[in-house]
Amino acid sequence: MIKNKLFMLLIPLLLCGTGLFAQNAAVRGIVTGSPDGKPIAGASVVVKGSVRGTTTDASGAYTVAAGTGDVLVISFLGYKPQEVPVAGRTAVDVELQEDAELVEEVIVIGYGTMKKSDLTGSVASVKASDVTQVSAGSIDKLLQGRVAGLTVIDNSNDSPEGSVTMRVRGISSINGSNSPLVVVDGVPMGDAGNLTSVNPNIIESVEVLKDASATAIYGSRGANGVIMITTKNGQKDHRNVWFSGKVGVGVFSDRLDYWRDPVQMARLENEAYENGGAEGPYTGKIWSDGTYYPSIAEIESGAWPFRTKWADHVFRTSVTQDYSVGIEGSGEKNRYYVSLGYYDGEGMQYKDDFEKYTVDMSYDHQVARNINLKTKAGFVRGFRTYNNGTSYGRNPLWPVYNGDGSYFKSQPKDYGNPVMVNNEIKNESDNMSGYALVKADWTIIPGLIMSVSGNARAEQRRSAYFNPPLYTLAGDNYNGEGGNSESTYVNLTGDAYLTYNKTIGDHTFSAMLGGSYENSVSRGSSITGRGFSNAALKDEVVSGADKVITSTSRSQEILASGFTRLNYTFKNRYLVTFTARADGASKFAKGHRWGFFPSGAISWKLEEEPWIKSLGFFDQLKLRASYGVSGNQGISPYQTFERFGFDYYWSGGKEYTVYGIGYQDGREGLGNRFVTYAGMANHELTWEKTAQMDIGLDLSIFRGRLNVTLDYYIKKTTDLLRKQYLPPSTGFDTVWVNDGEIRNKGFEVAVTGRIVSTKDWNFSATGIFSLNRNKVVSIGTAENSGATVDANGICYTQYGGSVYNDAFLNVLAIGYPVNSFYGYMVNGIIQTPQGDGSSPNTRPGELNYVGLNADGTLDPNERVIIGNPNPKFTSSLSLSLSHRCGLDLSVMMYAVYGNDIFSYRKLESPALKAGRWTAENPNNERPSLRYNRQYHASSWSVEDGSFLRISNITLGYTLPAGKLNWIRNLRVYVSASNPFTFSKVSEYDPEVGENGIGNVAYPKVCVITAGAEFKF
Repeated sequence: MIKNKLFMLLIPLLLCGTGLFAQNAAVRGIVTGSPDGKPIAGASVVVKGSVRGTTTDASGAYTVAAGTGDVLVISFLGYKPQEVPVAGRTAVDVELQEDAELVEEVIVIGYGTMKKSDLTGSVASVKASDVTQVSAGSIDKLLQGRVAGLTVIDNSNDSPEGSVTMRVRGISSINGSNSPLVVVDGVPMGDAGNLTSVNPNIIESVEVLKDASATAIYGSRGANGVIMITTKNGQKDHRNVWFSGKVGVGVFSDRLDYWRDPVQMARLENEAYENGGAEGPYTGKIWSDGTYYPSIAEIESGAWPFRTKWADHVFRTSVTQDYSVGIEGSGEKNRYYVSLGYYDGEGMQYKDDFEKYTVDMSYDHQVARNINLKTKAGFVRGFRTYNNGTSYGRNPLWPVYNGDGSYFKSQPKDYGNPVMVNNEIKNESDNMSGYALVKADWTIIPGLIMSVSGNARAEQRRSAYFNPPLYTLAGDNYNGEGGNSESTYVNLTGDAYLTYNKTIGDHTFSAMLGGSYENSVSRGSSITGRGFSNAALKDEVVSGADKVITSTSRSQEILASGFTRLNYTFKNRYLVTFTARADGASKFAKGHRWGFFPSGAISWKLEEEPWIKSLGFFDQLKLRASYGVSGNQGISPYQTFERFGFDYYWSGGKEYTVYGIGYQDGREGLGNRFVTYAGMANHELTWEKTAQMDIGLDLSIFRGRLNVTLDYYIKKTTDLLRKQYLPPSTGFDTVWVNDGEIRNKGFEVAVTGRIVSTKDWNFSATGIFSLNRNKVVSIGTAENSGATVDANGICYTQYGGSVYNDAFLNVLAIGYPVNSFYGYMVNGIIQTPQGDGSSPNTRPGELNYVGLNADGTLDPNERVIIGNPNPKFTSSLSLSLSHRCGLDLSVMMYAVYGNDIFSYRKLESPALKAGRWTAENPNNERPSLRYNRQYHASSWSVEDGSFLRISNITLGYTLPAGKLNWIRNLRVYVSASNPFTFSKVSEYDPEVGENGIGNVAYPKVCVITAGAEFKF
């Protein structure tokens, strides 16, 4: 339905252009560039004063409909535009002259732009056109491997909405935010999670600000880097109607691992029970919970007839559709852009869906000779349905349905039938968001511009769920449980700043001074009902439930700022930049609200020195150095105050909710008092501070055919915002403190080369290498931070990651990287009995833990650091090949090396269980099967998580200009994302979360996408 509407909208637009070429003849020609005379692909050829135009193909050729007296306007970035009269000719060849001023790439930075050659900080740029030929709900996952120093971990488990972890130059915070700030068209949008609200098809470019010189302009939010998004704004001297459409089909890139042989499954399960001293389940008996397990004889003979391939009921071949249509253009004093977008993404699991509609508009107008007005507005509407039944590893001996059509349950409390769960549970959400931006630029005098902008952004999110009785545990406990929630967010931002540029002889000055005010208000409400007389209505009648629980919330954040940036250049060789920002945040108490974040940078353009220029070898040779401080306030509001907590308890068969600070009366068994979950006040809480030093080199040789960027950095974060856990005697569970230090240092390389550039062929390659070393320098003393010093002298605090029978795997340990694994070393498998053999943990076939006592217990003093989930380096290689006929091929490879992962599948994989230790087949790799074995965090589960992935392969064809007069540009392509991964891990996919704990539900999804783009 939606797709039909989009095409119906497109048809009249197409028809409008069919009469544009009447009374005109076809004019053909080739556009080349000076001084090498090579053809220019993508040059704009427009009939002056009309909407007729085209772009040159890979060989520089064009065809356009023009009259005898018309004038052609030919332009291309980096060259001076030319106006050429047709004068009755049918062949017009044009040679464009290089423009030294225009040839330089312009980079978007905080509150302005700058020529790339004049940058003193570390900034990387990505063209959206290089990454958007794959369907994705947001741009973030498409940036993986595109920027040195930017880590993108796609551990979304194929979420159609898109969910990745983004880090710039490592982890810098413990409990505060580690996500980079996202700025869209100059407006801060929060962290990277908000990128899902931006249609990737309208993005023009992405800049990543990495060092303090670049990020300090954003002060308290720049410590984790900044991602600058610039959206399209309408082409100058053109009016285009454009369309982009992509359809992707998703399949698993590897084979699913589940029990395909139920006889083998039953035998191994019986063996596990027998090794644990119990009778095996598959003996043809009814167990105490009511489950009947057929005997192996029944299974082998077919007397038990059921063989269910649960994967067929859980998974599907996913289809993703992504369409955008728009119109753009400009007049003498205005420029406009309007786009409509529709995205429909399916996950591999049934009922895992995301649907999104987008509208984006921009309009620029020259109000007066010295006043320009810029406006942007947009709207996003999204719908999300969540899958609840993913148990494709369910026992294949259980059928889906009973003979009467009801759902099969192996026993009354069996809630694992994925078909039942998916069909009966409701879990969905929808969201709306909109934004509006108005900006005015007033040129007061030549070189002095005042910019004033206002931005409003609003979001609303609603969710609903229902757990019915009979089919869910919560539903059975409460005779149905359901609820609705709604949250709203409103952000108002105002900026005003002055920019002044002046050149006097060899001296160039620029200065920017401004202020910003931001006010954000969040509200939330929810209602939960338990006990439904009619479950058929699900969450629609929550207020009529036997018990109704309601809650509301409100929070507000205010950020006031002043900022400045000063640039000085001498003889276009020596550049100095000073940046500073002062932020005042309402999150902190009086006396600690304001932070000052300065930075300075210098650079030296050696290629402008006469003694270097005389060599005639370097197009660019620039040294950079910067140092500065930025901040982090990435915690929730009100953490400086005493906070109310709440808890539930049962008394006399009834459930009670208790609120309060600290101790509360009313709970039996604990002296009539208990501790609620609440936070102790800390009025001294203040900013995290990140100081960063960066030394860089920018190199370009062979007339720009080889470009190299090198950066070395040291990044130190102090006054870490950290949750400190408190003893129950305090009456509180946690308190936020500034405590500790984390250090990151690393090296980055980006190399781009145009290896082949001939009349017929173009071949280029880009290689990126990023190395980061992370270390916890301090977490406070054991007395004031809750840290533990173990028998080996390791000072650590728990950092989460509960595995097996251990409350934590990840730790913050002084001298080690963040998220290091802490546990027992394992020296293979026990081959001969240990001690007297009375404990099952010391018998042959068991894991040979270091610290295993004769009685089978483990000595906790033998725990050590057993792994590091942080990679030694990441790298990528992008290859691009094109031919003048219009064909092009690109390949993207991404690699991670030297990280550890903690694998669950090494223990639980059906395919690996057959290789277990037995007396007849002893080995030193896998333990025997034992159902009641207690596992611990150990080196046995730690694997090398290194991998090489072919991220994308794209084959495309661009129709040469002139083949279809009414189409200005046409491109079709097919791509495959994530087709191949090379790794040695037991997990389905080595790309797990940044804590390194692998629990990947299924293989990486390979998406085959077919797409088309055209303008007319």
